[in-house]
Amino acid sequence: MNRQATLAIEEAFMEEWGRIVAALIRRTRNWDLAEDCAQQAFAEAARRWPGEGVPRQPGAWLMTVARNRAVDRLRHEQMRDVRLRESGRLA
Repeated sequence: MNRQATLAIEEAFMEEWGRIVAALIRRTRNWDLAEDCAQQAFAEAARRWPGEGVPRQPGAWLMTVARNRAVDRLRHEQMRDVRLRESGRLA
């Protein structure tokens, strides 16, 4: 990983981690999901920023990625529950 990306991720972690997790907890009401999605956002930054460059607003980028992951996971869980209920009715 290049030095600029490493420093940007470290700085974003110190400045944004708490804010991202808190926003996700408010949105999802699930502490574990919030932390998992925040971790995934930082992992995605570690994969992408060295090659693509650090975004102009790293905190906003991380929040967007984390929020999208949380929404996707909630949607997936909701669809799983619907399928389980439907399969129970069909059986």
